[in-house]
Amino acid sequence: MITSFLCVAAFVFSACEKDDICGKTEPTTPQYKIEFFDYEDQEIKKTGLVEAYAVGIQDTIKSTGNTLLLPLRLDQQQTDWVLQIKETKGKETLIHRDTLTLKYRINTQYLNKACGYVSTFSLLQDGSSPQLNGAANTTKGNWIKLYITETNEIENAEQTHFNLYY
Repeated sequence: MITSFLCVAAFVFSACEKDDICGKTEPTTPQYKIEFFDYEDQEIKKTGLVEAYAVGIQDTIKSTGNTLLLPLRLDQQQTDWVLQIKETKGKETLIHRDTLTLKYRINTQYLNKACGYVSTFSLLQDGSSPQLNGAANTTKGNWIKLYITETNEIENAEQTHFNLYY
């Protein structure tokens, strides 16, 4: 009796499959990471509040420390982000905006059943990306004094892709 029970139990447990859980070490679709620095002393990180919203969408993303993480659209190969800061002069609050346009190729890869698909991005290197306020090869805007693209390959969520100085 015990032998038959052990045989049935061994059969049942051998038929179980590995859990379909995507582990924390599996890659995910990275966001576009921007870090902010002082224009006058470019080694100093700026921690002022920078807000961003995608053109046509009212949800606002706010910077954390000196970093802003922006998701890129997967349904088209361009994302337009409005970056804004607020400045108080006396009793008046001024809002300064610059539009950052990113054009890219989407590279999608199937990982597995649990994790599904992961996308990475390659910024176009034909001079059309990034654009600041609609102009290619312009590194100065309304409040942005300089930007530097650190990498054209957005593959890693931890890596800084763009440095912005103001």
